[in-house]
Amino acid sequence: MKALILAAGKGERLRPLTDNGFPKAMLPVWGRPLISFHVSRLEEVVDEIGVVVGYGEERIKNFLGSRVKYFRDDILQGTGSALLAAKNFIDDDFILVYGDIFLDGDISPIFACKRAILGCRVDDASRFGTLETRDNKVTRIVEKGPGGPGLINGGIYKLTPEILDYLEDQSLSEREEYELTDVVNRMIIEGKKFEYVEFSGYWTDIGYPWDYLDANMYALEKFGSDISPEAEIWSHAILRGPVVVGPGSVIKNSVVEKSIIGADCTIGEFSIVKRSVVLDHSNIPHLNYVGDSLIGENVNLGAGTKIANLRFDEKPVKTKIGTKIVETRRKFGAVIGHGVKIGINVSIMPGVKISSGSWINAGELVRRDI
Repeated sequence: MKALILAAGKGERLRPLTDNGFPKAMLPVWGRPLISFHVSRLEEVVDEIGVVVGYGEERIKNFLGSRVKYFRDDILQGTGSALLAAKNFIDDDFILVYGDIFLDGDISPIFACKRAILGCRVDDASRFGTLETRDNKVTRIVEKGPGGPGLINGGIYKLTPEILDYLEDQSLSEREEYELTDVVNRMIIEGKKFEYVEFSGYWTDIGYPWDYLDANMYALEKFGSDISPEAEIWSHAILRGPVVVGPGSVIKNSVVEKSIIGADCTIGEFSIVKRSVVLDHSNIPHLNYVGDSLIGENVNLGAGTKIANLRFDEKPVKTKIGTKIVETRRKFGAVIGHGVKIGINVSIMPGVKISSGSWINAGELVRRDI
């Protein structure tokens, strides 16, 4: 049996973390690229793995090397176009995995099915494709259905090669994409049976920055600390709770609490980093506070920079995704893109996003996205 991972998308809602050709499948969870969790799990049960690449493909290829076969989606028009890009790879029943999900638990029951969809219970089904079911079968997938709890499409399928025949004459959806869910609905109408396998472990779709932060906080609790022997930890540094520190990083006399620090980073004296992810080659020098935040690669915070992560009224922090204002979490700091340089004594308000390559002058109060 083969498996195919879809990892071609741009990850627009995760910007600025996905700026500069950084594919969301390569965003690290617990210090490991997200896609590595899928590959490691699938290598144990399938004979061959394919990965559909597009945006930022070189990062994926450089990381995975010859462990997988690659197929390029040149048009990037949804899950359907990604699957068709690998049509020459599919010659038997196969497992399909969306590359932007993170899960922890047993998915093996789906392997025994002919056609099946992993179903996950969530508190708010409105963000996802809701599975309508009867007698252990899927009767329809409803995209972006009503809010409230529901059983949703978990982004893992067991499929047969015939799905390619349906995809090749599929029309574009209202979102101008070739939707795999539309094809599955057509197959169900024509009498093809799809089972659902209900997943009981941890699952999240890394669609928004706070989902990515949640996945890392879960991974820290589940897998614990991982401090590289090549990291330098000063004698008065305080590492509180599970933390990850990458090779070449220096943790000076500071506090790092339930956070992930990438490779070749510096956390300076008297700084505090809590419940945050700091990607490779970034510096948080002395007298900084970073809470519930996401810091990209090659970022330099000036001394005295503070990131706020809580509103006075303690309501959920709001941020802008595209043209919409979206609620995040009760505590949520900033999302800072790659290569950002910030002067001394800068204050950043909750929910602010700073685009990659931005420079911020000393003493600024950043209230809105840059």
